[in-house]
Amino acid sequence: MVSRRNKAKTFAVFLLWITKGLYLEALGPAMIDLRLIYATNYASVTRAVAGRGAGCFIGAAVGGVLIDRWPSLLELWCAVFTTVAGLGVSMVTYLPSIDHVWLLYLLLGAASSIVNIAGTKLALSMWKEKSSIILQLLHMGFGVGALLGPLMCTPFLAVMEQNGTQPVRVVTKSRVHVAFLLIGIITLLVAVPFYSFQFTNHNHSKNKNDSKTEPMIRVTSTSKTWKDHINPASYADGNFTFGACVFLFISFYFFVLVGGEKTYVSFVRTISVDVFKLGKNEASYLNSVFWMSLTGGRFVGSFVSHFVSTRAMITVMVLLNAISSTLCNMYGLTDAQVLWVFTVLEGFLIAPMYPLGVAYSNSLINLSGFCLMLIALMGGLGDMMFLWSAGRVYDQQGAPAIFRMVNAAFALLAAVLLVFRIATRSCTTHTK
Repeated sequence: MVSRRNKAKTFAVFLLWITKGLYLEALGPAMIDLRLIYATNYASVTRAVAGRGAGCFIGAAVGGVLIDRWPSLLELWCAVFTTVAGLGVSMVTYLPSIDHVWLLYLLLGAASSIVNIAGTKLALSMWKEKSSIILQLLHMGFGVGALLGPLMCTPFLAVMEQNGTQPVRVVTKSRVHVAFLLIGIITLLVAVPFYSFQFTNHNHSKNKNDSKTEPMIRVTSTSKTWKDHINPASYADGNFTFGACVFLFISFYFFVLVGGEKTYVSFVRTISVDVFKLGKNEASYLNSVFWMSLTGGRFVGSFVSHFVSTRAMITVMVLLNAISSTLCNMYGLTDAQVLWVFTVLEGFLIAPMYPLGVAYSNSLINLSGFCLMLIALMGGLGDMMFLWSAGRVYDQQGAPAIFRMVNAAFALLAAVLLVFRIATRSCTTHTK
């Protein structure tokens, strides 16, 4: 039986994921404005925001150590690094140059990665066998935040117009700094309950009625060395080969998934403006539709998880996403309405894939702080590498190259998953 306190913590973690969606995904609608504010090109903007991926990489390494070393301070890590993120996002438009934006997004990525690991570990410890369903719902919070982000940014975006072959003219100056400031304030407010949870843990642990439900994770083996932590066999009942295969699969899966998703959602608004000449409101609504669809997809995913096994569900979703990205590559630029349809479809199909990946990994091996660190590391690396490459490709080859890039990534992911499933059928697996 989950205590009332743990339910309150779960709701607070849900709010954490909403703020992560706000401060990480405000880039989509604001990309054009950041280009104007810092008088640069798309390659420079995406390279700067790719610092988010580098930060996730660093934050994953730090977060894994923090959680395994001080497992009783999960709420404190959530509070401190959410505070850091709130302060950081408030400063996005006040920096001297686009190079400083890279450093700021490095900080945001690191903070979000640590919050991701600490919050996920907290949820896994509280809900145990129900963690797959809870993870779907928590990640739905990210979709809610990412959906609200464009709606908050839209009233403050620059208005531009172009007559025939004339250069683009700015009609209304950007005030997107107001949107980033609002997002920062909301993020800071969400951090407050976690300070309270952490500072009241000691008194709460004395209550005998809560002694069995206290979610704090204890160190299970203080004698573990760093070699034990990085040894795949430690998480697969001594089967090194199987553990190593799972590590490789996890690395590739989250690298491609996060990189492909961030590339699509970061460029879909820009493509709609550059290719189909949509107005600022309509283009921003395209971002909102993606996140609305993603939120709905995670809600549906949490319901379907009651009836369908994680292994079957992840296989179906990866294959459907590969098919959808192929059709988007073929027809996505033929008409603005077609782009809207594929944006809805991509959001819905991508939605359950991240929490499904975590739950599927947890069914194969014993996920620890190190394994969650690996997931966050590869997701951050994918975010950084994909966006870095996509900005350069977009400047040189335009919108079609972005869709080809996303299509190739998701098709390869489907192929790797199928090979992995076939290859591991004969292996002795550790199933939870």
